Amino acid sequence: MSKNKSPRTKQEIGKAQRTSQCFACQTLAFLPSLGWTVLILLLFLTLKSYGQVQTPQAATFGIPQSLSSSYQNQPPTTNNPRSNGIAVYENDLKRQRAKQQKMQDIYRDVERTNAKPVINYNLPSYRHIPATAHYRNAFAELSKMADTTTYSVQRANFIVENAFYGNQGNYESFDQLISQIGQFLDWKMKELNYNPSSNLSKNLILFQFFSDTLKIESENLEHLPFKYEFDDYMGRNDWANMFVSKLLKTNKGQCHSLPLLYLILAEEINAKAHLAFSPNHSYIKFQDDNGKWINVELTNGMLTTNAFVLQSGYMKAEALQNKIFMQPLTEKQLLSEMMVDLAKGYSKKFGYDKFVEQVIGKALDLYPTNVFAQMVKSDYQTLHFMYVQKQLKVGPKDIHQYPEAKILLDKMYAQYDLVDNLGYEEMPLAEYKKWLNSLNEAKSKQESKQMILKLNQNIELNR
Repeated sequence: MSKNKSPRTKQEIGKAQRTSQCFACQTLAFLPSLGWTVLILLLFLTLKSYGQVQTPQAATFGIPQSLSSSYQNQPPTTNNPRSNGIAVYENDLKRQRAKQQKMQDIYRDVERTNAKPVINYNLPSYRHIPATAHYRNAFAELSKMADTTTYSVQRANFIVENAFYGNQGNYESFDQLISQIGQFLDWKMKELNYNPSSNLSKNLILFQFFSDTLKIESENLEHLPFKYEFDDYMGRNDWANMFVSKLLKTNKGQCHSLPLLYLILAEEINAKAHLAFSPNHSYIKFQDDNGKWINVELTNGMLTTNAFVLQSGYMKAEALQNKIFMQPLTEKQLLSEMMVDLAKGYSKKFGYDKFVEQVIGKALDLYPTNVFAQMVKSDYQTLHFMYVQKQLKVGPKDIHQYPEAKILLDKMYAQYDLVDNLGYEEMPLAEYKKWLNSLNEAKSKQESKQMILKLNQNIELNR
């Protein structure tokens, strides 16, 4: 399962910030010796060149032309030449003082703008985009499910995917397709004489549906096994590749869509099964009729042991102690993970804003140790701090000068520590592929065959 990861270390953050340069800061560094008059003029001319301040048309530097021309153009008001000259002079002087006052006001505004820039301490919102309404509606419906004792996995999954598709999906058609598959599974169980009340029998027929070719001769029906999707299996190019709808359309999926479809079909035939996680991966766990837990690996269509899951080499002791891996998720925890999918779909389509934080907050209310929710929160807080830091144009060492930004930095580092303390460690893609391919080794295949044989024997005994 694909999980983003942002820069994690303080050294990396500091290094990234030290590369930025501030032209305004370089300019101010050598200006003190020039005097305030020249400084104001430089600032004014610089801002004018970038169109940030409109230059008053009447403003001039040096000897005002209006003062020299006023003697020629101003008509006399009295017969006393001296009185007329004084009046003209005083009027011009008033106009020049007014212009100077106006310029001083502009200079003060320029100084104030450059000395204390307006900082936006919130990430920009995408709420103005009409399509985001589909995500807000989806979140509202998922939140209502969280307040109930039970909910439909099928409906919840549809809501998440349909938000990404702009609410263009048809739930009735999706429900009808799932019902048809459920009918197919019921017919096959009857043909095999499986006990319809046995959880082992129901999960075994589900496992066969995913991994084998199933035929029902009496109905002239056949279903081919699902295949692993090797192209963009982490949804980096197209997030829709992670969806159940894409799996049903192409008969190809990966460790995200395959387990979700399994759970939807388990719900359809009243089987009990659970989602479980390992590093970069998810799979299915269910209990047989004696309460023994069985692991279902759908990417290769095999049954596995806990020992196989552990041999990836990226399962820390802290992860096991905090139960973030290899644990069967409850209904509430599964809903939490679906909210993570909703938040990730939103961020893929639009970006990170307050809505992502809101969705992840609800997901963590349902499942506080949901490491994938914590990682999305980590991404959000990293982008939030970097957005503010970019506006301030300062490095982490100088961030203490801005208390609000310092709070964001502290929260980011605290979130990094939280994820690390949960025991999560990112598995490199090369190692993940190597671990998956180990399922095809003779030893793993033989173990799976023996487990399937034993489960079939238990079914025979319980008929």
